[in-house]
Amino acid sequence: MKRITQAAAAVAVLLGATAAGAQELPERIASSGVLKSALNAGYAPMEMLDPATGEFIGFDVDLLKAVGDKLGFEVEYLNGAFEAMTPALQSGRVDIIWSGFYDTPARREIFDFIDYLRAGAQFYAPLSAGLTSNEELCGKTITTSRGTSYPKTVEAFSQKTCVDKGLEPIEVIVDTDRGQQLTNLRTGRAVAAVQGLESVPTILEDYPDEFMALGDPISSALMGIAFAKEDVQLREAFLAALTELKEEGVYDELIAKWKLGLSALDEFSVNQGPQP
Repeated sequence: MKRITQAAAAVAVLLGATAAGAQELPERIASSGVLKSALNAGYAPMEMLDPATGEFIGFDVDLLKAVGDKLGFEVEYLNGAFEAMTPALQSGRVDIIWSGFYDTPARREIFDFIDYLRAGAQFYAPLSAGLTSNEELCGKTITTSRGTSYPKTVEAFSQKTCVDKGLEPIEVIVDTDRGQQLTNLRTGRAVAAVQGLESVPTILEDYPDEFMALGDPISSALMGIAFAKEDVQLREAFLAALTELKEEGVYDELIAKWKLGLSALDEFSVNQGPQP
């Protein structure tokens, strides 16, 4: 990745900070002109690899670039497994996690969050499975992603919907990415899967004759950008920049581009995500 010079970075940061409520970046980012972000590039439409160019694309990618343009930094991504993102931020290998990451009470014990999208867990299933409701999943096997909050969400749903009514619980297996999830469904290893409310529409659009949404979402959540607890200066700079991007219409333009109307927020919050 091409890096801007320290002098150019300083000018860009100064201009960006002025535009974003006079918020300044931490010295390590201001001096290098580079911010490092963890992501898991397999979660359409949030972050994915463009097969034609090999570059990262998606809503999160676009919005982070807009923040970088405003504050004066370029983005360097650390792409890896979803469960690897938390230790990457804890160890300081990256400055933030911005990659379909829910703001949950458990995660807030170690990180702070800026909440920027409405989210939640949604079942979807192959048309060939013949399912018509979430309740039909009792006693069956579903698949969802390792390292996410979804397994616990399904467990809570299963307890309330199945076990408490004397029915067999929903069995959960975990996958590593969307490709493995679709394979689990196609081979019959699982009869349904769970993804985010923001992601299921893209799956249905990509495979309209193969999959369908099943029932209503089973949880409500907020998607957040994660920051180290001590990185208050960086968090406040991001919040100021995002607020200006919202006022300028950039946020809403990207919501429309990536078809995320159901997930849009009227305003951003800090550390307000519920237990999904």
